[in-house]
Amino acid sequence: MSKTVEMSNFTFKMDKTTREQYSSLCNELGLTMSAATLALIKQAVRNQSMSFSLRDENGFTPEEADELMRRIREVQNNEAVHHDLMEA
Repeated sequence: MSKTVEMSNFTFKMDKTTREQYSSLCNELGLTMSAATLALIKQAVRNQSMSFSLRDENGFTPEEADELMRRIREVQNNEAVHHDLMEA
């Protein structure tokens, strides 16, 4: 006897370029976007982690990017501490 699983919809928005690139990738892999996304979600739930890096295009984690922006603002606002380098 097969077990019936109750299904629900999950809808979200993304920019058109990313959607087109994702659709193309899924097609190359022989998957629908729905099947690929469901597989990613199931793997994340099963492993209790993400199987990809959450770094931005510059290689920073969200925390690192926030810290960098904070330091840039300090320099722009003349709030940064400047140190003279001393030669030994």
